[in-house]
Amino acid sequence: MHRAKIFLINDSGKVAKEMLETSYETEEILQWLLVMKPDLLPGEQINPEAPRRWLLVKPEIGVPGEAGEGSRWSLDHLFLDQDGVATFVECKRASDSRNRREVVAQMLDYAANGLAYWSMDSLRQAAAETLREEGKSLDDEVKQLLESANEGDVDTYWKQVEENLRAGKARLVFVADEIPKELRRLVEFLNEKMTDVEVLAVEVKQFVGEGVKAVVPRAIGLTEKSREGKPGAEPKKALTREDFLAKCTSVAAQFFEKALDEAAARNLSIYWGTVGFSVRARVVTEDREYASFVYGWPPNLFEV
Repeated sequence: MHRAKIFLINDSGKVAKEMLETSYETEEILQWLLVMKPDLLPGEQINPEAPRRWLLVKPEIGVPGEAGEGSRWSLDHLFLDQDGVATFVECKRASDSRNRREVVAQMLDYAANGLAYWSMDSLRQAAAETLREEGKSLDDEVKQLLESANEGDVDTYWKQVEENLRAGKARLVFVADEIPKELRRLVEFLNEKMTDVEVLAVEVKQFVGEGVKAVVPRAIGLTEKSREGKPGAEPKKALTREDFLAKCTSVAAQFFEKALDEAAARNLSIYWGTVGFSVRARVVTEDREYASFVYGWPPNLFEV
């Protein structure tokens, strides 16, 4: 069987190492690599205009089959991107003998039930537990994901996660060391026909040689046509006051207008996110300049 090669070149221009394409010994190795390095899901290939960044919610996350049920299935990995889009990931080796249609049907089961029965709170708790095991703070990781230091953005982000779940917006990713042509065709077909769900395959080839290993990811199933209207297709813009009020009920719009005017009269800062707003007061602390204490989301949600 022909095996591809890659070559490492040293500073003098000579071939330092020659590495051969090599299958993973077990599927678990590929799963572990994604936990250790989520960027093996190549966000810059998935969306060149707005490269995807990842927050691992949980590996081996349970998926219920109906409301109130425990875990009926187990998804290999669940990630969230910076727009709060749930990204379902299943890892398979090319040597997996299961029918390609069976693998796709399994993933669709996970997506249909996860989107229906998971809640924002359950995913937030799962992500917090995953990061706690690593000694990390979920809020800090979300701010890093959003590239923002604003505390109000964290709650706004989780509201966006909830909104995406209820709207059925998701991304399904099949990861393997080699994507067979049958699966590739299914992925391309689904990705072009489904509006709110992006379907992709990522080939993560492993190369081994002279005591060194390298892994090279490649996204498959993307076309310019399939990108149109997909989750995260365009960077989200911050709301304006007019945009926000237009999304509210008439009663809520009148209330929010008065609240915003009152905040402005008191010289408080209004932060506009992509989903809602927060009212911020200037504080004097070592780690931040402002603190949010009032939040608003359309059509009529107000929190203090």
